[in-house]
This record gives sequence, C-alpha cells and structure tokens, in this order.
Amino acid sequence: RLWGDVRVSAADKRDLIDRWRAELTPEALAAADRPHGRALFARDCAGCHVLFGAGRKLGPDLTGSNRRNLDYLLENIVDPGASVGSDFRAVAVVLADGRALTGVVSGSDERTLTLQTAQDTVVIDRREIAEQTVQATSLMPDGLLAKLSPEDVRDLVAYLASPDQVPLPGVDVPRE
Repeated sequence: RLWGDVRVSAADKRDLIDRWRAELTPEALAAADRPHGRALFARDCAGCHVLFGAGRKLGPDLTGSNRRNLDYLLENIVDPGASVGSDFRAVAVVLADGRALTGVVSGSDERTLTLQTAQDTVVIDRREIAEQTVQATSLMPDGLLAKLSPEDVRDLVAYLASPDQVPLPGVDVPRE
C-alpha cells in the first residue's frame, strides 16, 4: 500500500527492453548528442517530469533517480506501469455532474481533493465526487519510444543518464 504497485512486464515489453539494451551500448551512448536529448526531453517528458530543476512534477522528479542504470531507465520508459509509486498512482474521479477526471492527487483535506491532471491542477469539492478509484496504471503512456528514431532514443537515454545538465542545442555556453 505504501510503496505502490509492482508487476512483471509482459513478454513483448521485455523483448523491446532487451532490444534497446543491445543497441544502447556504452559506445553508442558515448557518441550521443546529449543537447539533442535534452531538447527531446523538453518536448516529450518535461510536461510531467523534472530533471535538473526543469519540467513539471506530475510524475517523479528524475534528478535523484537511478538514471545511470540503463536497465532502470528502459524498464521505466518501455513499461511505465510496471512499477508505480504510491504517490504517482493515477486516480479516476467521476463527478456528480458526470464529468470524469484522471490525475495524481497532489493535495487533500476534509473539504477538497486537489488533482494534478496532464493539463491542469483541479481543486474538487469532495461533495461533488460521485466515485473515486485508484488506478493500478501509470499516467505515463506506453509506446513513447515508438515515435522516435533510433538516434533520438540514443540521444534521449544519454541525456537522461547524464550526471549533469547540458546546454540546449544551439545555445552557446560561456567558457570559464
């Protein structure tokens, strides 16, 4: 209950993780364009995740996670629902007027429930809640790597595993 849900990934997702692990060798990651990976993170990930202080905290802050571990990264990207921390479980809320919302509970008191959705922060009067269900799934969708080229995946993973922030593409960094 405190830690969240953990399950074994399906065979197709395990196969995809194995394929990416074979392609993302230390040599391939060393040749990556990490600034391009940062731009991909800003486009595809920062709407829900924070890394190096940039982004939105709908999902876990990635800065302190086990990002240097390729298996950890791939498992969480390819199968985000396999391990969902209790603070990040999706909650489905049906309101008395029939509207439905899904998000992560970011605050709660006797009168209100604050739900962080993919678009907004919504404060809901508890008297308006007809049904509330904690989901076993993550808000993070499956298949995020499918829309990226192999080079994009390499660059994104290299950026995610970076020990420090890198400049965005085309941004000159002053020399010290």
